[in-house]
Amino acid sequence: MTPLRAALVGVGRIADMHYLGYSATPMAELTAICDIDPDLLSRRAAEWNVEKTYTNFDDLLSDPDVDAVDIITPHYLHAPMTIAALEAGKHVTVQKPMALTIAEADAMIKAAERAGRLLRVIDNYRFHPPFVRAKQILESGGIGEPMSIRIKTASGTAPDGWEIPQSSHVWRSDPTLSGDGSVLFDHGHHVWTIARYLLGDIERVFAYIGRTEVVKHHEIVPGGILDNPGMIVWKYADRDLYGTCESVHSEELIVRSTHYPIDASFEITGSRGILYVHKSPNGQLVQRPPIEILRDGSITSISNVDTDYAAGFRLAIEDFVHAIADGRASALTGEEGREILRFSLAMVRSGREGREVVVADER
Repeated sequence: MTPLRAALVGVGRIADMHYLGYSATPMAELTAICDIDPDLLSRRAAEWNVEKTYTNFDDLLSDPDVDAVDIITPHYLHAPMTIAALEAGKHVTVQKPMALTIAEADAMIKAAERAGRLLRVIDNYRFHPPFVRAKQILESGGIGEPMSIRIKTASGTAPDGWEIPQSSHVWRSDPTLSGDGSVLFDHGHHVWTIARYLLGDIERVFAYIGRTEVVKHHEIVPGGILDNPGMIVWKYADRDLYGTCESVHSEELIVRSTHYPIDASFEITGSRGILYVHKSPNGQLVQRPPIEILRDGSITSISNVDTDYAAGFRLAIEDFVHAIADGRASALTGEEGREILRFSLAMVRSGREGREVVVADER
């Protein structure tokens, strides 16, 4: 079988993880890369041994040797770039969030349907092995019937973490370019992806969202506004099942991480036990087993699961490549990505207006 010929569009910090996915997948090859920074492009081409480089996205789309594009650009570019790529006959995987509005997401999905090409949203949490194992435990009845989910995210400083380019701080600090909230809209996409993946569709949401002026932050410029702290409550569709998320940030909080300084923990309570997922992809405040199950009065620890940050990206890229070869959908589909975006926008609206919001009303 001829390998899928893929191109990375945007070769900044997170592109490291996407590259590892393509290099680990025999059914794909990284054929080309594209970025507006010629120096960065040159360095990446040498580092990854890629011959074809483009500073112009339209030129890349005209290349008949590119079958699929992986879009890892600032959020406000996701929709126009995705639609252009689909219209050029390319399959598309686009970094979360897929868009900034539901109208943009609708247009992307329609473009994929017209082109007959695959569109998917990449969120590494969806493929992170501890969450996949947690899904299997829930589906096998490991804790009985789920009754609630409680999520806590805490971000701070990681002395050994990634250095984020200042150019990325600028667009991430502008809500018109990145969406309304680095914590709950941007990183929150990971959280809402897992909340839906584990337990299903969400019907309504109420959010308390603070506004803190940034002194120092790994993604926002000083003087920018951070959506911190936050307390989000939601109800799942068609049943008495509820979720909460507490989100906090403090630069004085040390998070052990070689990537982003963010810890996220998940606790699902069922009729017969409690499932804990301690190891999110980014970092960890307290060393615990990746998964623990409380049942029948005792704790069972599960440690034989891959917790590496790169694993979710590698498995996501692998699924994208195999989905194209098999002619099937790849998680997250455009439709799934749109529903995560819809929840995110409903949450932001709730925090702004101080009222409960029905998720389906967000159009």
